[in-house]
Amino acid sequence: MADKLKSLETRTRFATGDVASINGMLQSGSLSIIWSLLEIQDYLNVTGDIAEIGVHQGKLFLLLCHWLNRGETGYAIDIFGRPVGSDTENIDALIANLEQFKIPEDHYRLEICDSIELSGGSLRDIIGGAGVRLFSVDGDHSKKAVLHDLAIAESVLSSEGVIIADDLFNVWYPNVTEAVYDFFRDPAVKDLVPMAFISANGPVETGAAKLLIAREEVADKYKAGLKLLNQDDLKHCDPFADHPNVPHFYFSGPPQKRALDEVMIAILDDIYR
Repeated sequence: MADKLKSLETRTRFATGDVASINGMLQSGSLSIIWSLLEIQDYLNVTGDIAEIGVHQGKLFLLLCHWLNRGETGYAIDIFGRPVGSDTENIDALIANLEQFKIPEDHYRLEICDSIELSGGSLRDIIGGAGVRLFSVDGDHSKKAVLHDLAIAESVLSSEGVIIADDLFNVWYPNVTEAVYDFFRDPAVKDLVPMAFISANGPVETGAAKLLIAREEVADKYKAGLKLLNQDDLKHCDPFADHPNVPHFYFSGPPQKRALDEVMIAILDDIYR
């Protein structure tokens, strides 16, 4: 079992309370599913770095950093204004949040740049290969930028890694949905499949807040775990972009995430046997 940077108590306290103190958008439904995803990765002993394009003040980034193992790194990639780096207020707020919640400096790296200028090769040079287990894509919402950011995220994704794509089906950002469809139609995207939709549940209630994307060989494992731990919020499974049985998590009230306790672990042991 990997050596976690933060204790279970600290992680739980952040996910259930402290995260609310950080300025930014992370809906409770998204938090609950991503929390389950992090637990499933721990259960499966999936290790590796984390990364996010479009971190703002770090609301989601800090959540992911709380689940880092010792020796892993969180990569925060953001343009922070035009000219690049001119938004010093949000840069300072991000660093202050990292300091407040005691994320060690040697466990994160801040890349202030326009992600469109990064190639897959240059990002691999920054990260040191293809070892990212969770990569959130929430940068520029233009079609060109979304396609680009998904492509470079894939270039550093580990064999068991997951991409978290933001704002699919959001009527405010139709280019995102168009880009995601085109991404899955690209023959170069060999083994990535849509894994789960996370419905928006406020304060902005439009479309899917997040789409989880994984490599085909591990997607079913993640699906099974997410459906178990979030069974009360599972609406249905539908095909998407020519891929079958994509779970859709919808929240008619507060999310009903189940803890990964001994009972759930025993069920997962049986499922994954």
